[in-house]
Amino acid sequence: MRFLIAAALFVTSVFLLLFGLAQKTIWSPPESYSLSISRDESSPILVIPHGVLTTHPGAPTIKASGSDRVFIATGRQSDIEAWVGGVVHEEFAVDAKKTSIIVTPIDGKANYGSPLGSDLWRSEVMADFEGSLKVSTKLDNAVLIASDGVSPAASRIELVWPIVVDPFWSNFLLISGAVLLAGAFIFNTLAYQNMRRHRGPRRRTPSAPKPPKYRFKSAKPSAPVRGRRAAGRAAIAAPASMVVLALLTGCSAPSSQVSPSPSSSVDAAPPASLTAGQIERIVAQVSKVVTEADTVKDASALESRVTGPSLALRTTHYLIQKKSKKVEAMPSIAAKPLTFSLPAATSEWPRTVMVVTDQPGETELPQLLVLQQQTPRSQYLLWYNIRLMPGAEVPEVVSPGVGATPVDSDSLFLKLQPLQIPDAYGDVINKGAASLSYSLFDTDNDEFYKQVSQSQITQAEKLKTAKMVFAHALAENNAISLSTTDAGALVAVYMTDTTTIKPKDRSSAVAVSGLEKILLGADGSTTGVRTIYGDMLLFYVPALSEADKAVRLLGVSQGLISVRALS
Repeated sequence: MRFLIAAALFVTSVFLLLFGLAQKTIWSPPESYSLSISRDESSPILVIPHGVLTTHPGAPTIKASGSDRVFIATGRQSDIEAWVGGVVHEEFAVDAKKTSIIVTPIDGKANYGSPLGSDLWRSEVMADFEGSLKVSTKLDNAVLIASDGVSPAASRIELVWPIVVDPFWSNFLLISGAVLLAGAFIFNTLAYQNMRRHRGPRRRTPSAPKPPKYRFKSAKPSAPVRGRRAAGRAAIAAPASMVVLALLTGCSAPSSQVSPSPSSSVDAAPPASLTAGQIERIVAQVSKVVTEADTVKDASALESRVTGPSLALRTTHYLIQKKSKKVEAMPSIAAKPLTFSLPAATSEWPRTVMVVTDQPGETELPQLLVLQQQTPRSQYLLWYNIRLMPGAEVPEVVSPGVGATPVDSDSLFLKLQPLQIPDAYGDVINKGAASLSYSLFDTDNDEFYKQVSQSQITQAEKLKTAKMVFAHALAENNAISLSTTDAGALVAVYMTDTTTIKPKDRSSAVAVSGLEKILLGADGSTTGVRTIYGDMLLFYVPALSEADKAVRLLGVSQGLISVRALS
């Protein structure tokens, strides 16, 4: 018996070892799939759609050569199509057999923009003569290939998909075969030792022959049964056959078909406009531009990445710094760590992203940056940089991978339209509880409101020889808003605080101090002074249906804009 077990184990192990070796050698797939194309001349822009990248499983590597400069970038296919727009380009496709690349030229206008460094790209590479880039096929990725956007792009393109082979089964077969082969040798050894111990195999001695025995046959007659017994058996057989037929019929499948219920078509939600890697890269570039501009105090150096209120406040501050070396620089823009990021979920333009950066040190408050991209070919520009209030609680928002829905600046679904916030908030600062908008705002926890309102009251009481007028108003129509999970919105707006002081008689004069004195270039004026401060404000505005919630100030950054004497 042991010899039989050993033989069975040996045969099985041989088959397992052969199958394992075959999977590692003759049955092993190729190392990669590849598609390539080579031409004498190509268009300035080549587009490889997402469908081509997914021709084979895995993440392909794009190799391009044949031009002095090779630029390869990846991005969402819709973003690449938006950047290309109506310019001349070529689009790749794959034939039905997946063995060759088909190039389709698309006519259009000439391209005059370089794709290098666009914020739309998730990854990019620039090289001389030859370049390669591994491309992820996730998130609807596509590829754009160019040189400088004007000269012909690379003429030789190759797509390589590495084949990842799981060695589990081949290793399992080889290991199992080796184990069974070892078992076969063990059983064979045990059988041989047992045979030696019993001095060889024993043969059974045959027994003496025996005479045949007579067996009596059954006494049952072979003729058919007649009479009542036969009728009774027939009566039993009929119902039994009916029962069997009934059981067989019950086991058969029903003939009627159930029609599928109609499924409603639901439009897919727009994707988040930026990935985490894109956000980090954009913020780092903005931080670098602002740092360099702060060093040389040149507002023109900001224009590539800063605009709107952020540009206005820094431009004035640079002017003040040039007039007085004692004036400290404005707070810098920290590139990291990013403690909060909220890109807009949209496929349209303009696009918005809000991020919070936290500078090192306990004295510095976190800063919320609001950046916006106006067109596919423009960069994200810093519109607002707002210091969060101490203890400010940002409401719950969706994850960065999902993205928040942009909110219109005149939305009627919020408790207060974003464009109306500066006028309503300014009226509350001026009038306090007498304002019609007072109940809309959470003034109990608003330290900025308390300080500004009290400062105005104090100045007006002390100033007896002049008339003082305070005005607060919307200064920028680009109120940027992103939705929160409770149907509210985070709203960034720009408000100006204008203070006009005019003497009551010619014998009096208005004196100024601090930054106002430096910017005015005088101690005051006998005709009066008009001072304008800019306030970049961040509010949480609840939904109109939230009756128990009020508009809450989350952050503010204030800076001097202008000071001039009245005529």
